[in-house]
Amino acid sequence: MKNSSTVIDKQNKLYKYLQNFGSVAVAFSAGVDSTYLLAAAREALGGDVIAITARAVSVPDRELAEAHEICQ
Repeated sequence: MKNSSTVIDKQNKLYKYLQNFGSVAVAFSAGVDSTYLLAAAREALGGDVIAITARAVSVPDRELAEAHEICQ
């Protein structure tokens, strides 16, 4: 039987991994994945996190507004 990690174990491993960097910039689209990563980084690093969202023709204004709102 494999040694399976619980969700909490995996989350704690992610926090430790992020803490090794000291600070991070998260490419933030406001999707589920980048929102989770941003929240985990904030939990692990406090204020040593920035979210970066790019304005592009392929990104609708409503998505940029949503990303801004989440970061607020």
